[in-house]
Order: sequence, then C-alpha cells, then structure tokens
Amino acid sequence: MNIKKPLLVAGIATGVTLASLTGAGVVSAATSTSTATDGQSSLISKIATKFGLKESDVKAVFDANRTAHQAERQAQIEKELTQLVTDGKITADQKTLILNKAKEVQAARQANHTAMQGKTDAERKAAMDAEKTALEQWAKDNGISTDYLKYVSGFGGRHSGPGTQSSSSSTTN
Repeated sequence: MNIKKPLLVAGIATGVTLASLTGAGVVSAATSTSTATDGQSSLISKIATKFGLKESDVKAVFDANRTAHQAERQAQIEKELTQLVTDGKITADQKTLILNKAKEVQAARQANHTAMQGKTDAERKAAMDAEKTALEQWAKDNGISTDYLKYVSGFGGRHSGPGTQSSSSSTTN
C-alpha cells in the first residue's frame, strides 16, 4: 500500500488533535493558539523523524489543522449567539459584548501563557478563579446570564463549549 507522506501526516495530525481535544476539552483548544506545547513539539519531532519529513512541514500541518478548528468553533459560537438573539435571550448588543470579551480573554491568556507555566497548580487555580469571578461580575454588570460565559472562556460548566449545558446559575434571563 502506497500512502503519500503529506496525507499520512495530515491524518496523524488530525487524529492527534481530535484525541487531544477529547481529553483536554474544548477550552484548552480555544486557548492554545500560542506556540506549540512541549508535548506537541515532541510529537511533531517524532512524526518528522519516523516518516523522514521536515519538522517545519509537520508543524505546518498541525498549525493549519488548529487554525481550521478554531475557525469552525468561532463560526459555531457566532451561529449559536445569533440564535440566542433571535430567541430573545440576549440582545444584539450583548452578543457583540460577548464576542468582544471572548477576544479580550483570549488575548490576555496568550499574553500570560509563559508566566502561568512557572506557577504552581494552586497559583494557576487561584488565577483561574479570579478570572472566573471577574467574568461573572462583567456578565452581571452587562445583564448577561452567566450561562453564556461559556462563549467567552469556557467557564460555566466543566469545559463548557458551544452546545453544552452550563452548570452555573443564571443571573438574568
């Protein structure tokens, strides 16, 4: 059987990405747009070595797959928020606030990625708890149910994402 190397690498990258998303949850996928993690770099190196490929080519496949997944997720989030507006659960202005806050949170996480790696588990948990509290206050200040924070950061339930139910209490609506 003759399998072309690029197709093989694409298949492996897709399978690895799907497996990692299943294990780590959608939140980590949404927040991992910065440089590849050590585990991913190691996997890229192993695949390149095993199949005689350039690491840069394998990394390009991983990066393209991540970018495509993020675009799909963003489109799904926007579709769901539009439906919430249509259903009268949020206003168009609240939809815009949610989308803008999500971009803000993502940028802050990318900026703090390296600093968080040097923290203990307890310090990272404290930072996440503080972020969650601040987001809950932001939602309350803007008349947005905390159920919709899943579109901002994944908070609102264990690794909530589009289409999942939140376990947090609703502040409005």
